Amino acid sequence: MEIGNIFRHLLIHNEAFVKSTEETKFLAYASHQSPYITLLTCADSRVHGHILGMDLFNKVFIVRNAGNQVAINRGSIEFALYVLNTPVMLVLGHTDCGAVKFATHACITKSKEIINLAKSFDKLIETDFSSVSREIKAEMLPLAIPIERGIPDLRKIQNEMKELAFLSQINVDYQIEKALKYFGDRVREGKLIIIGGIYDFVGAYSKQLGRILITNINGIVNPIDLQDKARAIVKRIPNYDETSEEFKVVSKLIDEKVTRIMV
Repeated sequence: MEIGNIFRHLLIHNEAFVKSTEETKFLAYASHQSPYITLLTCADSRVHGHILGMDLFNKVFIVRNAGNQVAINRGSIEFALYVLNTPVMLVLGHTDCGAVKFATHACITKSKEIINLAKSFDKLIETDFSSVSREIKAEMLPLAIPIERGIPDLRKIQNEMKELAFLSQINVDYQIEKALKYFGDRVREGKLIIIGGIYDFVGAYSKQLGRILITNINGIVNPIDLQDKARAIVKRIPNYDETSEEFKVVSKLIDEKVTRIMV
């Protein structure tokens, strides 16, 4: 889009937002905020707030960087958890992640052994990242640590779309390890649940595009234990009727969406 049109859209769309929003909504939280989710997600433009299906205003404290890395924005995350006391932290990766691709390229081009393990990444291997700045490399190369963990399992997948999703999943696991190291005290005290997920807009997990798959809860990654933990969380709702239609719908969604790419 041409820069003049981009600027025009900024002005017009904000004015439309102002006119469609009650003034009382702004006044109610003019001097304080009380979000209940800390969302650590990727800076990718395809990952946006609407995927949560709710109005994020005063509900979600959003922290974004390339590859949804905990260490890069630890201060912002600590502010949300310890000052704003959000009870849920969602570490959200996504399919076709550029930061994961960069780290994967760095891993698979550094040794012939790794190249042989990642045969389906021929196009990625041929990509030239030599022109990117030192600052970009410094921010993304830490992702090589979790990516190296996942590369040996790629031979069991043999599908580039799923392989990249799997590596994003491994990265989310690693970031939750970091989060538990820094914020595990709140988890042990029952003040925080750390949830890991993958936003799938390419169909790596199912034919249903746009789903958020829950792949990790407080470091739990075994699929059966993961679903049991998800059901236990839902049952914490006061006076929740397990015979209701709503509970049946949620149980079905847990079966479908609390899952992992397994190797």
